[in-house]
Amino acid sequence: MRSLALSAVALPLLAWSPALALSTSTKSLVTRGNGYLRHPIRTVAGAPKHRRRQTEEETTTPHHNGASYTIDIEIGTPPQTITVILDTGSNDLWVNPTCVTANIPDYCNQFAQFDWTASSTLQDLEVAHIIRYGKGNVTFQWVADAVTIGGGTIPTQIFGIGLESYDIPMGILGLSPSIAGPNAGDNYGFLLDSLVTERLIASRAFSLDLREIESPEGAIIFGGIDTGKFIGNLERLPMLDPQDTPVGADRYFIYLNGVGVSLPDGSALASDAFQLPIFLDSGGTYSRLPSKIFVAIGEAVPGSQYDPASNLFFADCALANEPGSIDFFFNNKVISVPWKDFLWDSGDGGPCSVGVMEMEEGGEPVFGDTFLRAAYVVYDQDNRELHLAQAANCGTNIVPIGSGPDAVPSGLTGDCEGSTGATATAALDVTATHAPTNIITNAPTVTNAPGFGPGPAQTGLTTTLGGLTRPTGGPQPFGNKNGAVSASVGMGALVALGVVNLIALAL
Repeated sequence: MRSLALSAVALPLLAWSPALALSTSTKSLVTRGNGYLRHPIRTVAGAPKHRRRQTEEETTTPHHNGASYTIDIEIGTPPQTITVILDTGSNDLWVNPTCVTANIPDYCNQFAQFDWTASSTLQDLEVAHIIRYGKGNVTFQWVADAVTIGGGTIPTQIFGIGLESYDIPMGILGLSPSIAGPNAGDNYGFLLDSLVTERLIASRAFSLDLREIESPEGAIIFGGIDTGKFIGNLERLPMLDPQDTPVGADRYFIYLNGVGVSLPDGSALASDAFQLPIFLDSGGTYSRLPSKIFVAIGEAVPGSQYDPASNLFFADCALANEPGSIDFFFNNKVISVPWKDFLWDSGDGGPCSVGVMEMEEGGEPVFGDTFLRAAYVVYDQDNRELHLAQAANCGTNIVPIGSGPDAVPSGLTGDCEGSTGATATAALDVTATHAPTNIITNAPTVTNAPGFGPGPAQTGLTTTLGGLTRPTGGPQPFGNKNGAVSASVGMGALVALGVVNLIALAL
């Protein structure tokens, strides 16, 4: 999720109305093992139709319904169950969006909000923070309280409670490294750091298995890998250093080395090898690629047509039932995304949109959920490596992730069998510059219904001040739906509390 984070003066916590409690508990699927925590991921249905605005994140209702990958965590004493978006594109945890100004107010109101007044262990750190995303923004107050995830409890975790937000329907659990880089002076103990500090896992590493939309078996395993959920070996890929990424942000960037399309008739197209920095963002729905690759993939989809109004490709939704895939190459590994997971239903009985978008000029290439549903990914922050394999499902066998250079065991192989992609019979040209030629005449109506993921977070700015005090005279409104602010704030109590976690990680 893309954001520009700024700090702001401390505000008193605002009151909110209680929302509807979750109707389904996932506690029975939580597993705490020896050195790992497994927690189920839910696909939340009820997404809006697609939209397009050139400067904002665009999402649609995915084929077979569902749109957002979420996780239920427990906060406070006594614990309250709160649903948040699982996001590898940002690093902060915050809850309680403002539903009245959310992009989907009725949807937002379906989920319980954290009642901070009912927690006996909450500490108000009297520091507020602003994050501006590619679409929407949030102002939240830093607090510390108990957080339970995957059966493991962090007694004092720093997170944000929303004071004011726009165009965001759910809170967010960020799992990326600090966007400012590993040596940023304003880092505190993020949730992944705290899991290591509390000795719940051995290192800052987790595996993510989003699975296809209709599957109830997706999971995140902190400190573990399930060999029953992928095919073949895990391809070890180094995370790029910030200076090697498009805008200098420290994200889960790796090199993409090629793309291809496996067609229903058994033939296949593949590009020549190239090297493109791209990062993996579970909080984004679409994938974003440079214009030449976007056009090449879009035109290679059988029966596709281009809509200039939305800048999207569309294809017959019946393609979801056909064999074939969009194929992505990483060194010796191929990840194949079936049509059914790469097509998004417009919701009006018309054609489906193809799950790739054109990257804006000067932007960052992104693999969102349209890619991640087909991949099993291990994120190893400590060793700055990602490990990729084709996702599958042939049982469960969880292997703990250790510590040190070989924390993710070398030679670890999935228990599932299968193949990915077809042998290329023709070239896919991703070097030509041309406008799409097959123009659609019956494109679905583009609505202004935003999607779930605001996009990957940008570098944050923080200022340390002494003697931070609350303003008087009630809540001080600031910001607007464009995220315009001018304020600075000290980290004060935030740093004082978080430094313990940072010291523990260094030991």
